[in-house]
Amino acid sequence: MRGIGIYKEGLDNEVAIIGTGFSGMAAAIALDRAGISDFCLLEKAGDVGGTWRDNQYPGACCDVPSHLYSFGYEPNPDWTRRFAPAREIHAYQRHVMHAYDLCDRCRGGFDVASARWEDGGWTVTSRQGESLRARFLVSAVGALHLPHKPDLPGLDRFEGRVMHSAEWDPDYDWRNQRVVVVGSAASAVQIVPKLAESAARVSVLQRSPNWILPRRDRAYGAFERGLLRQLPFLQTFYRWRQYQLNDLLFRGNFSRRASLRKAWVHRLARRHLERSVPDPALRQRLTPDYPVGCKRVLFSDDYLPALQRENVELVTDGIGGFTARGLETAVGRAIEADLVVLATGFRTTRLFGEITIDGPDGLTIGQAWAGGIRAHRSVALRDFPNLFMMYGPNSNLGHSSILVMLEAQADYLARLLQHARSRGAGCIEVKPEAEAAWNGYVQDGLAETVWTADCRSWYKDAAGRIFSLWPYSTRRFERDLRNAPLDEYTLSG
Repeated sequence: MRGIGIYKEGLDNEVAIIGTGFSGMAAAIALDRAGISDFCLLEKAGDVGGTWRDNQYPGACCDVPSHLYSFGYEPNPDWTRRFAPAREIHAYQRHVMHAYDLCDRCRGGFDVASARWEDGGWTVTSRQGESLRARFLVSAVGALHLPHKPDLPGLDRFEGRVMHSAEWDPDYDWRNQRVVVVGSAASAVQIVPKLAESAARVSVLQRSPNWILPRRDRAYGAFERGLLRQLPFLQTFYRWRQYQLNDLLFRGNFSRRASLRKAWVHRLARRHLERSVPDPALRQRLTPDYPVGCKRVLFSDDYLPALQRENVELVTDGIGGFTARGLETAVGRAIEADLVVLATGFRTTRLFGEITIDGPDGLTIGQAWAGGIRAHRSVALRDFPNLFMMYGPNSNLGHSSILVMLEAQADYLARLLQHARSRGAGCIEVKPEAEAAWNGYVQDGLAETVWTADCRSWYKDAAGRIFSLWPYSTRRFERDLRNAPLDEYTLSG
């Protein structure tokens, strides 16, 4: 397959990993280092990268500093900016695949449709009708890959172009076009400033405002990059410093309790808004009515200024319905458009994507999670033997790099499989009481965070339960998984 090598047809494996984004790479590298080399990576596309392969919209970049948003064991001295653009991140992912000899273990074009537990292993079937058998199955599909496309009234009548931010057509020319952007959150704050540079008109449809902190992005010069390349310990120190700083500020930023640090963050967000938007009427429309951190905090230096350009308008009337030539707001105002951009995020509760998982006795993930999305140590699932997750429930972050969490999960997974192998066991099942204790520990921590405040966010499921975020520091997560007792599992087979 293009970009990821060829995999031998018909060969079954000890471990099958679904996905070749950062999650899949982390799992594969950790297993290989642990001496578990009989694995394959299943990829639905013709190239690796997952989220960063798909999200190539104008202005796409990371909101975590570049040197922290990379594997600790594979530093990259060649980042060109403090916050890396999407194309550089995707190039880094390709580099990692080649550097760790993962390309030839990939099976591209294998779009997993279902996985069924039978005869002591998992039968994985693709939408193309192919299948393979693996003793252990690792889902690394991530939570940010299924575009959320809201059911907007009349959108099917619109005769112009419609694109979700994660399905951007790089050949489309929006210059001198009238653009409507639906959404005002993470992807919108990156897209809007770029569109505003050359579009005839940009209308930003905002349902609710978001707190925005200054980004303070900058370019890394050739001298800095050369210095990091020649003196690797400087890069190690730079990354360690950023990691420690993020963890140090975590509790002050996201605790429900009042603190000087929390007051300072609120003041910083308000001052950023006041300095960026002098018009009091516009500023009022951009001021959230919930505490900083309840929803995802955004980082941008150019979004608020972009909203004040002559060719940009902020629309807060609500959507009445789309027409053939644009849309009408809820108060009847007509807005003409050539392009509608859906900056509406992802279906974050679909942690297995569109894959059907059938466990013992036909138990499905939907049935198992009817009372809430959960996992043991964010990696293993009760009642589903030999099934594991990367980027699982309650492992997402609001303050640091997800790659830190992925490395900890991957090492934990490798240690668990080594443990089973050393005892000649072919079946691993988490004990119900262990999972219950872990989720109680997580929920106790979440109760002390600002995320429980009254606001709508993708951190919560339909019942309002926080299923996504980790409530403690990343250091604590690493320690918890590194020191986790392996007798929390039943080994058999």
